[in-house]
Amino acid sequence: MAGASTDAQVDALAAEIRQLKADLKTQGLKSSEINHHQAVVAKVQELQRLKSQLSSDDPRTDAAFFARQKQEAEDAQKQKQADLTHQRAELKAAEQSAPQPLIQRKIFHLFRHAGTGPTFHYEPPPRLNSKDCGFGAGEEPNPPVYITEKWDGTTMQATAQHIFKRIDLWGKRRDGDPSQRYSLRLLAWKDGDGAWRGLDFLEADQRLLEAMRPHLSKLASLDEGLCVYFEAVHTDINANFKHLPGFADIRVFDFSRSGSHGVGRFLPFDETIELAKRFDLPLVAYEYRKKLTAEELWADLEKASKRHYATAPAMLEGFVVREAGAGGRIAKARVEQLEAAAAVTAAAVQADPKPKMRSKTKAEAKARCWKKWCCCLLKLL
Repeated sequence: MAGASTDAQVDALAAEIRQLKADLKTQGLKSSEINHHQAVVAKVQELQRLKSQLSSDDPRTDAAFFARQKQEAEDAQKQKQADLTHQRAELKAAEQSAPQPLIQRKIFHLFRHAGTGPTFHYEPPPRLNSKDCGFGAGEEPNPPVYITEKWDGTTMQATAQHIFKRIDLWGKRRDGDPSQRYSLRLLAWKDGDGAWRGLDFLEADQRLLEAMRPHLSKLASLDEGLCVYFEAVHTDINANFKHLPGFADIRVFDFSRSGSHGVGRFLPFDETIELAKRFDLPLVAYEYRKKLTAEELWADLEKASKRHYATAPAMLEGFVVREAGAGGRIAKARVEQLEAAAAVTAAAVQADPKPKMRSKTKAEAKARCWKKWCCCLLKLL
């Protein structure tokens, strides 16, 4: 049976190894490099020699260590599962009791388009998609508008008491009533102490928390009945921002207000501008235009393919066009679909590079025959 001196040597050498590994880590070595470091390997071998002298029931043996490690892992998993079940039930109860604000609307494309899926593209020449978005039709077909940046992010909305994530119920499906396409999933709510609850849950998306964290107190200060709509953007969520390490933020693009009966309405964009200023929330960049024209917006979209967002060095996704004043018309224009239009045109030219001759009508053919007959008759005379 090993004496107390062996026990003490094992404890002391194990502490030396831990300290050595910590020192090597501060020098920038990776875990695999540390484990294969000559000094570490030598000490570990000596530790194994000392442990071999311990009695089989000694808690310092490897067998005892791995048994404790396994039990601790099993206990931790059981506790995690219990916490997860409790949190899911708590979140479900909060979601069922939460007032549902106005869900962010479906926004149609500004330009006429053709194709589906990978062949979907804007169809030249530039023409407004009046059938879906309303621009280009009605008493004022070309109204004053705000042109706002379209951000590529996770669509969120929040009141002073609740934070929601918008959920697409359709996926790739595109038929049906567009007003039924989206739903809301509760992510967080204010508890009795006025703190946000749910953001630290086990299944909570920490990337969204990182994006919202600087603005949580501002969201909590919103007026009753007011709902703000924003995109949460993050280095590890959106492909467009992968090259920006540590990028996490939000961009506001809409507000709505609910009355005493719970019926909500989206506010004009000039009110959104003022509310974003009042609550110190970051707003998408925008530009006011006195008149909407398809040709001008088409040209702007072509230029946008080489343009960054105003507040982030990342490629612009496109624009959202919002009717100024009390009008509620809104539409989107994406760079991707304009580039797809150019690709379709190029493919068509490549497939048939020669321009087709215009087919002759019967009248044209008859006139040509008559002309030839007259020429022949003159030669005979």
